[in-house]
Amino acid sequence: MSGAAGKRGFTLLEVLLTLAIFSVIVVLLLSSFMGTERAREILSDRSREFRQLQMSIDRIGTDLQGAFSSNRIEATALACHEDTFSGKPAATLVFTAYELPESGGPRPGVGIVKLKYFVKLSRDGTFLELFREESSLPLIENRIPTRELRMAERLLGFRVEFPEGDQWTSEWPKGGGRKSALPPKVAFILTSSSGKEYRRVVSLPLAGEEASVPYSGKRRGGTGE
Repeated sequence: MSGAAGKRGFTLLEVLLTLAIFSVIVVLLLSSFMGTERAREILSDRSREFRQLQMSIDRIGTDLQGAFSSNRIEATALACHEDTFSGKPAATLVFTAYELPESGGPRPGVGIVKLKYFVKLSRDGTFLELFREESSLPLIENRIPTRELRMAERLLGFRVEFPEGDQWTSEWPKGGGRKSALPPKVAFILTSSSGKEYRRVVSLPLAGEEASVPYSGKRRGGTGE
């Protein structure tokens, strides 16, 4: 009797209990794995977003360092205004600049470009996308298509500010001022999808030299042609 009892199989209750315990372990393992993968995806997205923001900030800063304006041709003037279509902090910045080397640092440019930074709403209307538009022949009539490049996406804001005494203003040129005048500094702020603001202030080396830039855009040593 004892031998027969020792050879008996598992009861249905024991099998069900074992399967239940095994299922719980599998679910826990899968949850841990999925959680790790999700965390990895989040970290990857944040890293890509940060690189995107850093590249955009560096590019805008480099472009602004080459900004110039001429009293003789109004089309070279720097202009900026707020955009309200998106319901988010947004601006459009337009200026003329000498092309600078990618590595940065002001030097005589090899050409002149008209640049425009502006935003569009993402397809789902949740975020802003920052674009850079470039025209290679800004001072003559031409039909060459402008080059438009998306610089950053998933933004909550793109603002531009200019010093006015102890304050900063979001519009340029200032009321009553010369349209061709360049601000001494420009601040721009990018707001990431997490709400963090990245601000940079750039000095414009050619501010105050508007009278020394003739129609060609090439600087001269004197104050005029």
